[in-house]
Amino acid sequence: MAVVQISRIQHRSGVSDNLPQLARGEIGLSVDTRKVYIGNGGSDAPQTENLEILTNLSSLIESSDSYTYSDAQIGFSVQTGASANSPVTRTLQNKLDDFASVRDFGAVGDGATDDTAAINRALYELFAREQITRVRRALYFPAGTYKVTSTINIPTFAKLVGEGPNSSTIQGALTAGSTPVAQTADSLQQTGASVGTGGATRPKDIVIESMAFSATTQTPVFLVDQAENVLLSNSVFTGPLSVTPSTVGDSNYSIKITSSATYTTSHVTFFNCEITNSNLGVVADNDMDNIVFNACHFQTMFKGFKIGEFTTGSAPSVDGPRGMKVISSLFDNIYSNALHIYDGLGFSSAFNYYQDCGNNGSGSGSPNTHVINYAVGNSHSIADHFDRPDSDDTNTTRRVNVDAAHLAGMAFDNTQGVKFGGYIRGYGQSVTLDNSATKSTGISFPDNTQEAAIEIDYYIDRNSKLRQGILRITQDSTAQIIDDDFSENNGSTGVTFSLTNGSNITTLNYTTDSQTSGTLYYSIRTLR
Repeated sequence: MAVVQISRIQHRSGVSDNLPQLARGEIGLSVDTRKVYIGNGGSDAPQTENLEILTNLSSLIESSDSYTYSDAQIGFSVQTGASANSPVTRTLQNKLDDFASVRDFGAVGDGATDDTAAINRALYELFAREQITRVRRALYFPAGTYKVTSTINIPTFAKLVGEGPNSSTIQGALTAGSTPVAQTADSLQQTGASVGTGGATRPKDIVIESMAFSATTQTPVFLVDQAENVLLSNSVFTGPLSVTPSTVGDSNYSIKITSSATYTTSHVTFFNCEITNSNLGVVADNDMDNIVFNACHFQTMFKGFKIGEFTTGSAPSVDGPRGMKVISSLFDNIYSNALHIYDGLGFSSAFNYYQDCGNNGSGSGSPNTHVINYAVGNSHSIADHFDRPDSDDTNTTRRVNVDAAHLAGMAFDNTQGVKFGGYIRGYGQSVTLDNSATKSTGISFPDNTQEAAIEIDYYIDRNSKLRQGILRITQDSTAQIIDDDFSENNGSTGVTFSLTNGSNITTLNYTTDSQTSGTLYYSIRTLR
């Protein structure tokens, strides 16, 4: 290439505010910003300007300062503006600011660095510093273990999103005590008695998904306090225990829900969550409305739910929880009660499976207490299933106990039928009556006060003859009395009933005359 002209090139340096227009090819160094420029001056230059030379200190975002969405990866160019010639163009900085990562605020997530301040700062800057909608961003937790040494306060309108409950974990390494790893807070990140003060909005509209919260010390895991409209989904809440506890211990919990006299917690949903490895799974004593656990997994704890134990009759615990529900969930390896409802209104358990609950952690054949214990009326168990067999189901170790208050609790219980408080109606069943025989019907009852008053509605179909009747049995270990009130058509069916007792069990027997075999159809009612 022929040399057209050789010019003397000067090099300039100084602060950026004093940078002059450089001659073509002239180099200028801005010593305060550490940026390097080359001049493009001269009368024949298409545009007189100083061009920045990219170095390792240059900001590529500032250099590429525009962005237009196109979805070019699928070979289709999206039209973002009114026409293809006027696309919507945004700065790259604005585009990247659509998304907030907790690492943007200094969190590391290596399981060793204390990320408490960084996480709380991120939540404050995004949701508490300014009370305007446009400031808020979902806070993303890239995969990692975020160690915290004090409580994370999750404010009003916050949304926390992780990469899965086995990937994004807030791990509490707090001093053992009553302070939870994380809890809801108001719009100024205030908690406890300070909620709502200073013009703050109560905790509300909080979403947490695909996260894990865990405790490495004997401390609570998560507290929902004075909040409304909270959704926690696809998340895990793990206490520090590795084996099933045999006592309530220090009563630490995986989840606790509380209210105050000013703010009643309501509309809280846990969906597809795992709650595990604590003395207590879920604890709630205060007044609250519509708390739902749907498709959750509860395991390795002393009690699954402990509800309404400390209601006081005055605010904030006048009635206790109202309308709490646990549905389509699994309870596994619960030492004592899976559900213990001391007080409250309208607790419902439906479509759940209870496995190795109330068995001292020892499995089937070692019943210790009721699986579901409704110590208050107006509670329900509907289409729940249990691995506890009939042989383990006694007056002190029932699958579902709804009798303590003799109120309008209801349960549909495996083979025992429908329970309404102290009244049990068994499902209809049948027994073959052999001809000319004296045998047990296979129907038996413990001779205790829980089974003292029994009625059996029955009818017999034998030799084209029908009998309809009621057997009334009054019994204890001392004496057993039976009364048979019936009517027949087409003559006598030739059946009589009697009782025998042994080993604290009363058995119903039958005797038939010589005709043909027949069938006894029956349903049992028990008054307790």
